[in-house]
Amino acid sequence: MTEREKVEAIMAKYDRNFSILQKNATAKELKIVFKFVADESNRKQRALVGLDKEE
Repeated sequence: MTEREKVEAIMAKYDRNFSILQKNATAKELKIVFKFVADESNRKQRALVGLDKEE
């Protein structure tokens, strides 16, 4: 299972509601989601400024 699939499964579990996720998710689930969001943000920013080619 890829990271994106893990995050999609976690978000589906909490009805794609970030507030419910923060209140009810385990620490491990929160870490997976936050890490994915941060990695995607970094990837897009690097592509935007030309440091990496966008995939």
